[in-house]
Amino acid sequence: MMALRTVISSKIPMVIILGATGTGKTKLSVELAQKLGTEIISADSMQIYKGLDVVTAKASRREQEMVKHHLLDILEPHNMFTVVDFRNRALKIIDNLTEQGKVPIIVGGTNYYIESIVYKILVEDMNDSEALLWDKSRRKRDLDDYSDDHDEVETKKAAKEPTHETTANPSTSEIIDETENISEKTNSDTCIDGTKNTQAVDKEILKIDVDNEKKFTNEEIHTKLKAIDPVMAARLHPNNRRKVLRSIEVWLKTGRLHSEILAEQKLSEGQLRRPGATVILWLKCEQSIHDERLNNRVDVMLQEGLIQELLDFHAKHNMHRIKDGKPPDYTKGIFQTLGFKEFHDYLMLNEEQKDTEEGKKLLQESIENMKTSTRRYARRQNKMIRGRFLEHPFREVPPIYELDTTDITKWNELVKNKAFHIVESYLNGSPCDYKPIEVIIDEDKKKIDGNSRNYCDVCERLIIGDKTYEIHLKSYKHMKVLKKKKKLEERNKARAEQQNLD
Repeated sequence: MMALRTVISSKIPMVIILGATGTGKTKLSVELAQKLGTEIISADSMQIYKGLDVVTAKASRREQEMVKHHLLDILEPHNMFTVVDFRNRALKIIDNLTEQGKVPIIVGGTNYYIESIVYKILVEDMNDSEALLWDKSRRKRDLDDYSDDHDEVETKKAAKEPTHETTANPSTSEIIDETENISEKTNSDTCIDGTKNTQAVDKEILKIDVDNEKKFTNEEIHTKLKAIDPVMAARLHPNNRRKVLRSIEVWLKTGRLHSEILAEQKLSEGQLRRPGATVILWLKCEQSIHDERLNNRVDVMLQEGLIQELLDFHAKHNMHRIKDGKPPDYTKGIFQTLGFKEFHDYLMLNEEQKDTEEGKKLLQESIENMKTSTRRYARRQNKMIRGRFLEHPFREVPPIYELDTTDITKWNELVKNKAFHIVESYLNGSPCDYKPIEVIIDEDKKKIDGNSRNYCDVCERLIIGDKTYEIHLKSYKHMKVLKKKKKLEERNKARAEQQNLD
């Protein structure tokens, strides 16, 4: 009976609804789930936290009553949650639903969450899908204390920011390195063939070192990795402290080199977890209409209590940092939500200051900043979808169907009914009236080396990876340094010429 159930469940499609913020993903997911009598899995890194229902645009209480939602409102704001945590939980829910004969519907704007369940990526095992990786770590510490210690190390030139230039959404290598925080350590001797003899490493000493990693500089941590895994050490810049530590921890936990695991994984990372049973619906909207819709969306949020929600949350979870003389941290967990950083200056005003002309002006500026940030974020989301799902040179591409949400008056015709037909054609094995987006891969992308070491003579920095180096050369920082050096060069040349004339 179980074997038959497995065969049947393997044919049930996993339906994923992608799209930039404000394109109607939640609306379609609820309609589709009701039609199919199934449940929804949220793939949103902010909506997974409790609170901030307005600013994170969660499904309304009514929508949640109409259809059961998973991975929504399950964490406290202080909890750390990784993409591995999401993947472990989501895959378990997907398996449970398909075993019941239900179609899993995954919806959300965090594309790297969705990548983790579509493709066979991520190093970490899935034995304990309920425990948070951060909570299982012996290196777990209070984030504020860590920040303080980290600042002290920085003053000793020990913990500089990574040379990698990062984006809001992690690349595949970023996702792969989101492994469990493990606690153990190492050193090693070189064998005759030039490889590292990890058996010569004192694991217990290395474990202690990792647990007390804040005592070591970036270079010292990097040297420890080089002792056990020189291949991985060559790929990572010493300043990329987090990833260097992850690679050491992978060896301590598994007994295997991180570079070897990634080499094996590379053979399968482009493979679909559910080949022939993965359908992606990409909701898109004409840009000018979408921009206007996003602006209106912020206005609606304001009417629904956005400001008070931010004020209450700020007072409860962030004000203590301010009182202790620490800057607010908008880089971790739910505090990365659009709105906090944009409204920060206004949130810091007292009631009397808010009522002044300056306070009212600051409020309007904050609103405009949020609208601008939201529009930019939507563009990044669409770019990410193209780059990670349609244009990735080494991945299988599941059928991706584009649904146009530009004209809301034609929602049923162009979005809802079309989505119903696509999913039902997969369930029934019948012909589909719509064709998925054609996939065209740029062959030049296959030649890009993500682990190359490139030195920028202008900025005097080591950049890992061809793509990162290409981005760096076009970056504002690089251009600024280049311009400054050219001016200095011209000034020195003019001075030398003047001295010759004298």
